[in-house]
Amino acid sequence: EFVDPSLQQARLMLLWRVPGLALVEHTYALDVLADILSQGRTARLVQDLREERGLVLGVGANNVTYQHQGLFCLSANLMSENIPVVEQAMLDHIQRLQNDLVPVAELEKVCTQAANQFIFGNETPSDRANLYGYYQALLGDLRPAFDYAEKVRSLTPEDLQRAAQTYLPTNAYGAVVVRPS
Repeated sequence: EFVDPSLQQARLMLLWRVPGLALVEHTYALDVLADILSQGRTARLVQDLREERGLVLGVGANNVTYQHQGLFCLSANLMSENIPVVEQAMLDHIQRLQNDLVPVAELEKVCTQAANQFIFGNETPSDRANLYGYYQALLGDLRPAFDYAEKVRSLTPEDLQRAAQTYLPTNAYGAVVVRPS
């Protein structure tokens, strides 16, 4: 039986190489940018692509941090026919972060959410042991584990704009599309 490939569900990922823990001070703004784009129902990509335009089934953004390098990823579950328009919309959102300062109210809300998520996500002894082991193994220093919430709350709109301009060029990223066989 023939199935039109444009009607198949796919996964789109846009990927940027970003700093790792060796430059931990540069990672905080990228964490917050990921949250601005996809954390919660009012996040920018969620509102635009899922809630308003119905182009995706799900959308997310992550800043994955390893020792020497990280990976900033925008991803969407969508119908194959929507790939070009969703890719461009994601790049448009990145471009807006590069050109326009994030409003202070939005920044404060997201920074508070990110800091709280970090704190409450590390409440149990097991969670803390994993966190401390991560920083100790990769950095040999536990300070970033203790300072994370404070560092995130101290970010300014200019810090976020600078991170987007420096690390998320809209003309230099990788795109991966996964479709069923």
